[in-house]
Amino acid sequence: MTSKLAFVARFLAVFALLIVAGWLTSAPTRYAAALRVAASVTSPLANGWSLEERTPSGGRQQIWFRRGTEEMRLGLSLDALALGLLPLLALLAATPGLGLARLAGRAAIGIGGLFTLDLLVLLLYPALVGSPNAFTDIAGTFLGLLTFVGGPVILWFALTFRELRSVWRLK
Repeated sequence: MTSKLAFVARFLAVFALLIVAGWLTSAPTRYAAALRVAASVTSPLANGWSLEERTPSGGRQQIWFRRGTEEMRLGLSLDALALGLLPLLALLAATPGLGLARLAGRAAIGIGGLFTLDLLVLLLYPALVGSPNAFTDIAGTFLGLLTFVGGPVILWFALTFRELRSVWRLK
């Protein structure tokens, strides 16, 4: 098997294992809860909006931003943001030459980096999506792609640059 196929096979296997592990441990739910708490504390200081949790009649919990009499529903799911951990950790685990100790260290840095990115997205959300128009639709889509695809891949690339330099043929 070529090294590229081996990488893809390891990535997919680890991704599948992480799905099962996340379901068994509720780690994504705990990540989302920690993100909600961090945003609840920092949002009023950073952007003047406070966060509220509401449970509408349908039973699914929603998060709303509130500033005085203004309010807006958060269109991003914190649980969905937590799923960005899956590609990041699977990419790290599939990276050849990391070793267990470096994998654990880079995973910790990556999780912290992704948490920071997710928190930044939440703090910028009222400014980027506050006034409904075509830009806000594009911004909402961009934020979703950034947190699930772009952020994990950029973090993986930064965290494994040394190991993958020869693969990418970079100096």
